[in-house]
Order: sequence, then structure tokens, then C-alpha cells
Amino acid sequence: MQLWMRRNPLSFLFAAVVAAFFAGVIGAILTDTPREPVAPPRTQTRVEPPYQPRSELPDAKPQRVEAPKPEIPQSTEFESMPEETPQVPTLPPRSLDPIEMQRKTQPPKARAAAPKSITILQIGDSHTAADFLTGELRRQLQIRYGDGGAGYMSAGRPHMGVRSSAFRINASDGWSYEALQQSVDVAKFWLSGFNAIAKEGGETISFKSDTAFNFDRIEIQALRQPKGGTIEIRLDGVFQSEVNLSGDAREPVVIQLLPERAATDRVREITIATKGEGIVNLSSVAVYNRQSGLSYNSVGFPGATVDIVNKFDEVILENELKRLAPQIVVLAFGTNEGFNDALEIERYRQGYERAINKIRRALPETTIVMVAPPDGARAPKKDAEKNDRKTPPAKAARQNGDCGEWKTPVNLNRVRDMQEQIAKRYNLVYWNWASIMPAECGADRWANTSPPLVAKDRVHFTMEGYRQTAAQFLKVLLPVIERVRQSDNVVSNH
Repeated sequence: MQLWMRRNPLSFLFAAVVAAFFAGVIGAILTDTPREPVAPPRTQTRVEPPYQPRSELPDAKPQRVEAPKPEIPQSTEFESMPEETPQVPTLPPRSLDPIEMQRKTQPPKARAAAPKSITILQIGDSHTAADFLTGELRRQLQIRYGDGGAGYMSAGRPHMGVRSSAFRINASDGWSYEALQQSVDVAKFWLSGFNAIAKEGGETISFKSDTAFNFDRIEIQALRQPKGGTIEIRLDGVFQSEVNLSGDAREPVVIQLLPERAATDRVREITIATKGEGIVNLSSVAVYNRQSGLSYNSVGFPGATVDIVNKFDEVILENELKRLAPQIVVLAFGTNEGFNDALEIERYRQGYERAINKIRRALPETTIVMVAPPDGARAPKKDAEKNDRKTPPAKAARQNGDCGEWKTPVNLNRVRDMQEQIAKRYNLVYWNWASIMPAECGADRWANTSPPLVAKDRVHFTMEGYRQTAAQFLKVLLPVIERVRQSDNVVSNH
């Protein structure tokens, strides 16, 4: 044996390594205790009215507290832009979306009086609806303050410009949608401003994330009605409950899923499926964790002006704001107003102030942050189709301050000036988004950077553009959050 070892030292070494490997594997099998898989959420279901209903909600037309005022004209050119604008090539693949990025858990509290949670609500136009900007803000703030849940999301896919960075939302083809912006019957819309409707069984809406979110309750806003259908709810693929939405009268209800095993649980996937015949009407799905952390709720409407806030039924809007109870409300409007050449600036001021007063009436202690619109540009209408296919070279925008074919709408500056005046009058926190862009031809210059920060339409941003925007906006938002955390409003709101 010793002679063989001397003549074949490498073969002996190899045999020893192999023997040690198999011995280790066998030992691990015999001695190791297998890891218990993470248990899926287990909840109890509660169905209740969202607030004290009134007799005319949602069957009859609402009775207004004040006489309706004419709405600010919308820019039809910009309203259609999300459908006509080609996909921005610089938007990242799914692996770079905020939902894929690691979030840290809530850091330990420094003192017992520290607030339990922070809730932020942002209402805005397409910049908000896409949830790229708000998704990055959510990710960064939850790293700092903890996971307060994914927040409020529209049910299904009501518009190509409405999405969530927290969950990937998919819906089967059998769903149809109603939008507050196109409806005169405003009494049937909740805060999301959209309703998803299915009339047959087997239709599904799913919310999926690669990273689990904490929750102490999941809420589904729905409508109970005559000939209503039934929905089946699953969390992480596990059946939770079956809810019958048939009733003698039309009645808004909130379906709440509450953790059974502990104060909070975690969820990666929510699936809602219709069963049998009957009408199912869903408005939103929300994932909340009021125990701790921060929740950043994004409610956006492509093509909207600030007057979308005034279009809501007043009683529903007030009750929805009180239910969500944000300590901070961010208003991010102005792009569509600025692209409206027929804008009447005085009517615009009145409309914005009405929206502020409605929010303050519902949430008198809430801090309101006003975000003025970024720079934007449009080409001459006769060249619009040509410019969609071919982007002007970067040098065209840099010669003697000439922006080439892309011109900044005159009313954008007027809108910012008016917003700043309103912010001072109402003591709001004000941030001018355009201030982080070049003073001349800002949108066009950012569209020609490498990588581009603004999309080819010179209105929307690329993902990198929204990330840089979020980094700058946080410099304004973080001091506001810190002031709120030190106040008693945080505790009283929850």
C-alpha cells in the first residue's frame, strides 16, 4: 500500500477527496434538520362598508355641496400622447424595476414615542400614473423608514399608462374598464378613479412581486349589487376566501384580509378570480402595514389636470382621504395645463385652490407638497408624425439656445408661476421639477443625453430620468417627513 501511494500520489489524493465529499453528504443527510419552508399567508376575511353610506351613493347622481364650476379645458393633444408615443427604448427590463430591488426592514426605534408609520399619498398626472418616479421614491424611503406596504393600486390594467412598480399587474381579457375622466356618473368611482368590470366566471386579476411586502391588512374595494358575482381570493397561491358580491342594492364594500398568525405577514402574490355568472366590479387593491414603516401611495391619471381632484364626488373623496389618512399629500400636476394653449390662468388658479381646500377639509393636519411640472417640448403639429420617427440631433438644440423643432409651450412657465403663488398663499411646500433641468431647452437636451433622461416625446422621462428626479425630490421631501415623524399627527392619524 505504501509503495502504491509513493508511485501514485495524485491518484491517492483524488480518491481521498472523493471519499471525504461523499462522507460529508451522507453525514448531512443523516444529521441535518431540513429547513421548514416559509409558510404562505393565512388570513381571515372581513367585508364591510368603507364608511357610512348615503342614500344616493352610488345609484343616483350626487348632490353637490357647491354649484359646479366649468372645468379647465384638457389638452386633447397631450391626452392622446400615451397611446401614440412609441415605447421608450431606454426603459429598463423588469429586473431593474423598483420591485426587484432589495428593501431593508424597519430599523429599530430610537425612542418609545417614535411614530408607528408614515403614509404618503401622491395624486398626479401621467408622471404619477406610471409609478416610475413614485416607485423609486417608495423604494428609497422604505430602505430608510421600513416597509409600510405597497400601498394603493388600481384594479387590473385600465390604461396603458397606469401601472405599479410594487407589483406586476396582469388581467385576463374579459375585464372592461370605466374611468372617472370619461364619466359623468362620478358617484361610482373611488379614489383610484377606475373600475374593472367582469361579467363571466374564470376572469382573473393578479398582483405579483419578486420581493414580499409586509402587511397588516389587504383591502379590496368592490361593489355589492343585484346579480353580483362571486370572487375567490388567493395569497401566494393559497386559497383565502370566497366573497359573494350579490346584494339587494348597490353598495360599496371593502374586503379586508387580516393576518391570523401574527400582527403582520408578508405577501408576494394576490390573485382575484371570478366564479360563475354575475357582475364583479372592483376599484382597487391595497397592501398596508400600519404597524411600522412607510407607505407611498401613487394615484395618477394620464392626461389629467389638477381639476381631476374636483371631479370626484365630494363625499366619496373626503371619506377616501380620511380612510387612507396620509400625513403628507403630494400634488404633481401642471404638464397638461402647460400644454393647453387655451388655458385661462385665473380659472386655473381657482381650480387648484378648490382642490387644496377639499384636501384640507378632509385632512386639516396634513402637509401638502406641491410639485411644479418639469420642462417639456413639442414639435410643430405638421411635423409631429415625422418627429416621432426621427429624433433631431443633439447639436440642433445647443446652437445659440435654439431648441430646433422642439418648442417649450409658453403656458408651462405661467403654470409654474401660478403654482408658486398658490403655494405661498396656502403655506404649502413647493418644489419646481424644472429647476433640476437645463434652463434652456431642458427637455430636448435631456432627451439627447447618454443615456437619455427624457423620452422621445419630450414630455415623459426614462427610468434613469425618473431616478434622478427622485434623488433631487428627496432632498425636499425628507425634511418634511422628519418634521411629521416628530409631530403628534402621525400617531393621531392612525
